[in-house]
Amino acid sequence: MGSLLDLGTVKLTIPAWQMALYVGIVAFYMIWGRIKCCFVATYAFALYLGYYVFAAEFLRVTRGNPSAESAYFAFGIALVAFNLIAIFYEEH
Repeated sequence: MGSLLDLGTVKLTIPAWQMALYVGIVAFYMIWGRIKCCFVATYAFALYLGYYVFAAEFLRVTRGNPSAESAYFAFGIALVAFNLIAIFYEEH
């Protein structure tokens, strides 16, 4: 019984509501058969999660330089856009 009580003390790196939101979005796309959208959602969530988990280290290394943070987001958005183009582009 003691091991069941210990499950409540688990500390997750990310909030459970964010994981639930991600699973809900991916499940929605899977139900409607939009597999390509699942890939884009997963990629965007990975970029967000990478920043969320390592934001303190990132800001420490860049010494709070706002241009480094802007570059991270700009390149992340550009990579998501390139992925969208590559996934949804069809030659006729």
